[in-house]
Amino acid sequence: MKKSIFILFLAATFLYQGQTTKEEILSNINQTGGVYYAYPTPTKKLTAVPTGYQPFYISHYGRHGSRWLISDKDFSGVMDILKKANDHNALTENGKSALQRLESIWKMAEGHNGDLTELGARQHKQISERMFRNNPEVFGDKAIVTAKSTVVPRCIISMAYFTNELTANNPKLNISIESSDKYMAYLHHHTKESIDIVNQVNAWQEEKKKLKKEALHSDRFTKNIFNNDNYVSQNVNPEKVMESLYWIASDMQNLETDISFYDLFTKDELFNIYQSANYNTYIKDGPSPLTKGLVINNAIPLVKNILEEADDYIRNNKSGASLRFGHDDNIAPLLAFMKVDGLDKAEVNPKEVYKVWNAFQAAPMAANLQMIFYKNKKNDVLVKVLLNENEVNIPINTKSYPYYQWIDVRKYLDDLTHTN
Repeated sequence: MKKSIFILFLAATFLYQGQTTKEEILSNINQTGGVYYAYPTPTKKLTAVPTGYQPFYISHYGRHGSRWLISDKDFSGVMDILKKANDHNALTENGKSALQRLESIWKMAEGHNGDLTELGARQHKQISERMFRNNPEVFGDKAIVTAKSTVVPRCIISMAYFTNELTANNPKLNISIESSDKYMAYLHHHTKESIDIVNQVNAWQEEKKKLKKEALHSDRFTKNIFNNDNYVSQNVNPEKVMESLYWIASDMQNLETDISFYDLFTKDELFNIYQSANYNTYIKDGPSPLTKGLVINNAIPLVKNILEEADDYIRNNKSGASLRFGHDDNIAPLLAFMKVDGLDKAEVNPKEVYKVWNAFQAAPMAANLQMIFYKNKKNDVLVKVLLNENEVNIPINTKSYPYYQWIDVRKYLDDLTHTN
């Protein structure tokens, strides 16, 4: 029996060490959207709570839900290029079809720069509903729930939908809601040093350019859209058109629409552009060794806040939740800093990054990290970590995965904040 438990522990601990293949990514084409991957609704069954324990506190950090592209120009720029080409009879039938679809989307998109979509709102309502349903003891009448958001509207609105759903489940809940510059120091923390090292013109910038140039090899794509080579050479930047339509294609999964642009690309083209975008995100927000730990150390103030608030709830025998709402460029460093489920892996070869780290796993729309706290009558505290509502590993020994002794997790996180 002991041998079986040990084997299960090893399996849980090292499960994340497998590599992601190109075939796995392309098995769900939406994953090639990277940070634009719409929230994957969890389907796995959660492990039963150990006998004698019940949940009393949840510590949470969540990215805003599905959103529109950041700027109107992300739509209108390429649409105007296709309009002009159409006026000069330089579009193929596929190009004309793409233009018609863009014009349809533009009617909905105009003015929605980076706004939360209806799907984004629904994601947070559903995550909230499942959180309540799975942990009703946390949200009793005397529970204290705090919700804090960055000052960005899509995060504030995500918080509103999330907390409104909790109140719908228990109208007596005591929930405080805030959005303030005061909390940006840990909800959206970026040091000058981390920004500088990412922006430096160094080896990684050159590698990024090479990878992007290869990914945007656009001959086939261009001929599928335009029918006049001379017109293209004089009036069109094919790489820009291809990249713009890639982002538009990726964002369609975040809208309430049946319109798609994936037919404009081959699977290889989508994968290659994703690979380039993923490498860029890995450097800017992930655990790339090239940034010397400065990027993932942006999570230190957030981890300290997690520890402080957990200590308060445990010490004062409170129940409830600390809900925090922010962005992809904060949850990705947090996961890497905490070494959650292998999302801290180091890789310097740009073409190998997707095998060990993927943006659609670390930071899809509405990505969230939940730490569920449990205790028994002896006040022994356990904690379980969920990433996007799925049970995940952290590199700490445990006899009852996915449950860890809080005293061990607390020491681990405290040590991390003092050694980095």
